[in-house]
Amino acid sequence: MRLLLRRGFQRTVVQDRLTCVNAVMFRRVWRGTNETVLAYSEIEALAYRVREDDVDPSDPFVVDPDVTLWQCGGEFLDVAGQLLELPPVPGHSTFATRPAGDGPSR
Repeated sequence: MRLLLRRGFQRTVVQDRLTCVNAVMFRRVWRGTNETVLAYSEIEALAYRVREDDVDPSDPFVVDPDVTLWQCGGEFLDVAGQLLELPPVPGHSTFATRPAGDGPSR
């Protein structure tokens, strides 16, 4: 979880309105790309990458597979790791990967 936060993800708790199940959502949006991890438990999670306009931020549980750039389900650590290992979207640079505590160069 800390690695996601260090990589710019915001953490919130969201509820699936259909199933009334809570999940911890890690989400970052950068240059029109939305990357999300929904963790129901340590062993059940979903991660996906979509264009920002292709997902409703108020209902992150519903994503059209026809517009998904990448998605994966499984154990939390596995899907989060796979998402973080994806190459940047074409035309984007990589996200900052400085270790925690490293400030900007002076």
